[in-house]
Amino acid sequence: MQTLRVALASLALLFALELHAQQIPGPFLRVTTETPADEDADIVGNDLTGAGPFAPAYATSDGLAHQLIFTTTTDESGSSATITGTDADGDSQVESFGALPNNTTKESAKYFKTVTSIALSATVGSDTFDVGIVDEVVSPSLKLNYESAIGAKFFLDITGTLNVDVQFSIADSANFTDQNANVWVEPYATLTAETGDSSAVVAADPGYFTYRIQWNSYSSGAVVKLYASQPR
Repeated sequence: MQTLRVALASLALLFALELHAQQIPGPFLRVTTETPADEDADIVGNDLTGAGPFAPAYATSDGLAHQLIFTTTTDESGSSATITGTDADGDSQVESFGALPNNTTKESAKYFKTVTSIALSATVGSDTFDVGIVDEVVSPSLKLNYESAIGAKFFLDITGTLNVDVQFSIADSANFTDQNANVWVEPYATLTAETGDSSAVVAADPGYFTYRIQWNSYSSGAVVKLYASQPR
């Protein structure tokens, strides 16, 4: 019996070490290359009418998460919307969008990789509205080795016209309701509002758990290539 207990304890320890190793990235050189999809004002839903709920079953073609834009040509402010879908990491999220716009446009606060439902508090009757994507985008969360005493190093390679940030967090997005709720910071001026290639390698501080790319704007076909490396 004692031998069995020792064997089980050893197995549990090995499992814990393996799990730990899977969660903490080892030494790596990661190259993230992204070309966001063009803005499209009605790609999620075109001429939506009536009471809903609407089920667009939309997924971004670039695998990134975009802010949404609602467009009306009449006053639809008497109806509020609730958007359901997934964030950049593929986790479920919901946004209480609030009132639809009054003969104008309005953007979502959250970034959506997919949209599965748009529910309304009241019908828009025979009026219509469109839902699309804009040029404000985020990438999935990319993990760092937060236990390393040496921080990761980064270098941006940009093609085309765009403006991007590399954002960091000391927390795991999985601990929040969605990626948007994580506490993202932009601590490095040379990785914030960047419009061109890095002039030098940027050394981040140790202790960050994850990072992501945020696009503030971009032109069609613009490409971001972000190099990241970190020792164990």
